[in-house]
Amino acid sequence: MDRNSITGLILITLLSFGYFYFFNKSQQDQRTRLREQQASQPQAVDTLKTQPDSPAQAAPAESDSARIARQRDRYSDLYLLTQGQGAIVSVKTDQLTVELNTQGGGIHAIFLNEYRTFDSLPLPVYTPDMRNQWFFDFPFNNRAIRSSDLFFTPSVASLEVHGADTAVLVMRAAIDDARSIEQVYTFTAKGYDFGYQIRMNGLREALGAGGSFDVQWKSYLPQTEQSLEAMHQKTAIVYQVGDDVERLDIKNDTDKKKLGALVNWISYKSQFFSQILIADKPLRSATISQYTPQNLPGVNRVMDSRLIVDAPAQDQVVAGFRMYAGPNEYYTLNSYKLNLEESMDLGWWIIGYINKGTTYIFKFLEGLTHNYGLIIIIMAILIRLVMFPLSIRSYVSMAKMRILNASDEMKQLDEKYKDDMQKLQVAKMAMYKETNVSMFGGCLPMLISYPFLISFFFFFPQSVELRQQSFLWAHDLSTFDSILALPFDIPGYGQHVSLFCLLMSLSTFVYTWYQQKSQPQTPANAQFKYVAYMMPFVLLIFLNKYAAGLSLYYLMSNVLTIGQNAVTKLFISDEKLLAEMKVNQKKYRAEAARTGSAPKSRMEKWMDEQQKKQQEAMKQQRQGNGTNRQTRRKS
Repeated sequence: MDRNSITGLILITLLSFGYFYFFNKSQQDQRTRLREQQASQPQAVDTLKTQPDSPAQAAPAESDSARIARQRDRYSDLYLLTQGQGAIVSVKTDQLTVELNTQGGGIHAIFLNEYRTFDSLPLPVYTPDMRNQWFFDFPFNNRAIRSSDLFFTPSVASLEVHGADTAVLVMRAAIDDARSIEQVYTFTAKGYDFGYQIRMNGLREALGAGGSFDVQWKSYLPQTEQSLEAMHQKTAIVYQVGDDVERLDIKNDTDKKKLGALVNWISYKSQFFSQILIADKPLRSATISQYTPQNLPGVNRVMDSRLIVDAPAQDQVVAGFRMYAGPNEYYTLNSYKLNLEESMDLGWWIIGYINKGTTYIFKFLEGLTHNYGLIIIIMAILIRLVMFPLSIRSYVSMAKMRILNASDEMKQLDEKYKDDMQKLQVAKMAMYKETNVSMFGGCLPMLISYPFLISFFFFFPQSVELRQQSFLWAHDLSTFDSILALPFDIPGYGQHVSLFCLLMSLSTFVYTWYQQKSQPQTPANAQFKYVAYMMPFVLLIFLNKYAAGLSLYYLMSNVLTIGQNAVTKLFISDEKLLAEMKVNQKKYRAEAARTGSAPKSRMEKWMDEQQKKQQEAMKQQRQGNGTNRQTRRKS
């Protein structure tokens, strides 16, 4: 055997040993992680029992006395409370179904009775996922105890609250008659919230002086809507520190932040629903985090919070909260007077104010009809009626520009200054001024209407009022209305055809064509029209995955605008506008001949006044500098 063969054999042997070593270590690590995961997860069944290991896997038998001694050492007087089996306690109100787990005494699941998922299942806000966490850590006789290790006894096996009733359910872990740990839940029949308190009875000495408690709240937010991508865009942790409402944005699919004192509430906000934990008094501090899982089907995002609450100086309530689990409805959240409505992403500055006003319009129109497609159409009609006077001015202004640019005088100017574009523009500006034609008169309605178009881009995709509301062929106005599934994925467009989006894009194309015809035909406009014709295709691609209600509004807005311009054209003739411009030009030239100078517009007068003020200020500054120099010479 030569040297190369020996070297190869040695390398193969080393690689084989390395492979088996790391492969075996990986399997051991995987089994360890699985055991840790299973140990920390309660079983989501009605009766939760701990199954013993099989004989082949069972550890060496431990004597009862040794086990009791170990439990006593770990949990002190609480060791008896670590023995038992878990069960689910169900509480049903008019709006909520809340499930509590006797193992740990915490929240197991929360369902909304009035809503369903996109696939018609009961809608969970806090899903019954074994990976969720709801527990608190506390000191006890110099030991760190976790509530999820203890078994609690419910005051009732199940509970229903209806009408005007209020009911209290107590999860109690009693050491003896004088010492106990209680988790107190208070439910009312109406509303999407319930109270939650942690009480320590007779444990002041065992808890020690001062200190704090940690409340752990982790939730795997479920996918409740058809488009998980749309849910991702509207999901975030929102919180209030002091008077400021802030948002933890996702960066690279994960983010974490430590909050200081005065944390009032924390919201796990999804697209249409939220879990909001409201503290009775501001928290000492909190650490929040979130991430987007890549390979967990049915999970929208994972939210996690560690809340630090002050320990009591005497026997009393350790921590008090109110849990809101319900829709992101502006009126409902606003009724708490805690700025909870600010958790909704309504847009910045004026956009947010428009959307807040839109909620009031929605509420009013709901009294007329519960067909939300009709409500959107009525809203589009109302806004076009408000904009109608400005639309008339815009049409007249563009018509004047078109007529003036087609006149013989303008053609003569084009011919005269065809080799000097700068002089041509100056001459045209003078002509616009003489005839009292504004170059920007047609832009004003467009500028005013843009905030409405942008605000509805924020409003419709997260409006819970539109959720699962059908109109014509659209089964849900809050998501896309697919009429055709494509066998392939078009980048940016998707794998479906949304009909409302397609009609909206066609109406935008018609509106653009109509506008191009009514605008003056100048070299600049000739270049711009190709850019304008690109917009319908951009909207077709961009809005194909968005809410059908948004496309419906844009469609109706385009149709109504085209109709307004067509009606306006019937009552305004080009001959009358041309005659009006001739009269304006005659007056202008007469005034210029009388005064020896051209009359100035309001803008020109304002600019002259500002220039005079600036010159006066500079003059005073020069005088002041001269006086200062004279004073220095004398001194």
